[in-house]
Amino acid sequence: MSDLLVRKAEGGFEGTMQAPPAKYYTHRGFIFASLADGKTQVLNTSPAGDNMSTVRALKLLGTRVERIEGLDNAYEVTGGPYHTPDDVLNVGNSGTTISFMLGLASRAPGASVFTGDASLRSRPMGPLLEAMNDWGVPCWSTRGNGRLPIVVEHHKDLKPVVEVSGFISQYVSSPIIMAPFAGKDVTVRVRDRVNEPTYVGLTIHTMRMFGVEVIPAEDYQSFTIPAGQTFQPTIFEVPGDFALAAYGLAVAALTGSCLTYTNLDIDSVQPEKGFIDFLQAMGADLVIDAQAKTVAIDGSKRLQGIEWDGNDTPDMIPLMAVLCALAEGKSRIYNVEQVRYKESDRISQMLQLNKMGARVTEFRDGLEFEGVERLQGARMLSEGDHRLAMGWVVAGLMAEGETIVTEAQVASISYPDFLKDMQRLGMDIQVVGEM
Repeated sequence: MSDLLVRKAEGGFEGTMQAPPAKYYTHRGFIFASLADGKTQVLNTSPAGDNMSTVRALKLLGTRVERIEGLDNAYEVTGGPYHTPDDVLNVGNSGTTISFMLGLASRAPGASVFTGDASLRSRPMGPLLEAMNDWGVPCWSTRGNGRLPIVVEHHKDLKPVVEVSGFISQYVSSPIIMAPFAGKDVTVRVRDRVNEPTYVGLTIHTMRMFGVEVIPAEDYQSFTIPAGQTFQPTIFEVPGDFALAAYGLAVAALTGSCLTYTNLDIDSVQPEKGFIDFLQAMGADLVIDAQAKTVAIDGSKRLQGIEWDGNDTPDMIPLMAVLCALAEGKSRIYNVEQVRYKESDRISQMLQLNKMGARVTEFRDGLEFEGVERLQGARMLSEGDHRLAMGWVVAGLMAEGETIVTEAQVASISYPDFLKDMQRLGMDIQVVGEM
């Protein structure tokens, strides 16, 4: 395992960067292409570790995924019926892959076995397993605790109605994606409420691009998928990722710098696009050009504390917490209890900022902050969580002395070029040990 040594950023900078390809679009593009009978081109894909876990699982299920010569990060995917895998489907750290593929794997004859890394094997899947079994997809945890490893058998006659918890959005997206294979109209009902509704909206939007319509109730408490629809081959181009561009924008905001990102389509359906609203609410000066697909920030003034409902942007909580810790005045992030069940407990882990001199307290579904002007270097544990690791790097850039961020390589799960891009901005970050 390797660590990062981070030193305080000295002075501001000016620059332009291209936003990396969007991770969550890439996930959906590969999976939906595998369900279409024919050839789909998936272009400008993200090479993030989670996405490659998806590709490996699809190949074991019989999908052909081949690089397109002459194009970077472009693939031709030949979809069709799934085959019984001849090995265990190891999806690494990717909660999206296991959640989306759980029902879909039941299309294969026989049985499929899923596992993942230590972090993923600790995450609760019980609510989704219960819903799938009730619907007609036989599946169970080998340890009997609702966690990976999980066995999925070929599905039976799927019922016209499936009820599922919306505590984590992937629980809702999973049966929606599987519904077109039921051979009948299907209604997916949410028995509590949908957390992270923006991610379900992204699923629906992307399915439409592959020819499948989903009809959501206005309150997102139910979703109807009419019978007779099939996923269609298409040319699917992945847009730039607001979630990954957020780290550069955050560094610029904190260091008094000017940075312009290209390849950011403000009209795209990305939950993390809400980070732009978050920065503006904190007083950041942003210029958005929808036609040119650019977002520019002038970080010449200190951010101001705010209250923020993080339910639509849950993956951004670690980075948002760093900004709130350094903002003037008090801040509060709330309505994000579900992030306790991500790669780590992302609420409790934010208390690590107190080692750096921040003033952070937690409550059941969020965090409160008393803003400080500066931080002190400390040893920050990533706990195998890519969002934590990248958030701690940003914090270290605003800390006196040196900051060590452990297990630096986990950033590649979502952002393979994170270190290179930060160094391109002139940040003093060094690898300690081997990557």
